[in-house]
Amino acid sequence: MKTYKVKKINKKVIKEIANELKNGKIAVFPTDTIYGLGTNAFYYQSVKRIYEIKGRDYKKPLPVLFDNILSIKKIIKKFPTGAQKLAKKFWPGPLTLVFETNELGMILTGGRKLVAARIPDNKVLLSIIKEMKSPLIGTSANISGKKDCRCVSSLEKKLLKNIDILIDGGITKTGKVSTVLDVTKFPYVILREGSLPRTILGKFMKL
Repeated sequence: MKTYKVKKINKKVIKEIANELKNGKIAVFPTDTIYGLGTNAFYYQSVKRIYEIKGRDYKKPLPVLFDNILSIKKIIKKFPTGAQKLAKKFWPGPLTLVFETNELGMILTGGRKLVAARIPDNKVLLSIIKEMKSPLIGTSANISGKKDCRCVSSLEKKLLKNIDILIDGGITKTGKVSTVLDVTKFPYVILREGSLPRTILGKFMKL
C-alpha cells in the first residue's frame, strides 16, 4: 500500500495518484464529509473489489463522485430544473443527488437505472478526479455496518490490508455523511439526512 500525505494540491502527486486510480487501483481518500473508498467507476473488476472489501451487498449501488456537472449530465437522462438549482447552491458540497441513468450511465452502474452522484468539496480530491478524466466510486471507507471515519487513524486495519493507496488529508470538514436526495420523483425525497439538514434544503426547494 502506498501512502500519500496530501493536504494541499501537489500536481506531481495528483497526477501519480490519478494515473493509478484510472488504471483500477483501490484508494482510501478524504472528502469534505468522511473518508471514502473508491476506484475508477468504469473499471468493473475494481468496483467488484470494493464490494468485497466492504462486505457490501451487491444489490446496494455505490455512489459516484465527479468534478463537474457536465460530466454528470453525460450519464443521466435528465437534470430537473429544481435539482439544478440545488446543485448550483450546494455543489461542491455534502449533497448527493439520485438521477435516472441513460445508456452510458448504465454501463457505469452495471445496468442499474439510478445513480447517486456528488461533487465533493475537497480540492485535492477534485483535482484527482479531474486528472483522471473519469468519475470515481466514492463509498464510505469502512466495513459495511461499521462507523464512518473522519481521519486516517480511525480506519480499520482489515480495510487497509486490501487497498492499494492511502491518501492522508487530515481530518475531514464535517465527519458526517452527505445528504442523499432522490430527484427522480417530485416532490423530491430525502433518502438520507446527513451533513446538509432538511431545514436548509427546504429553504431552496419545497420537499
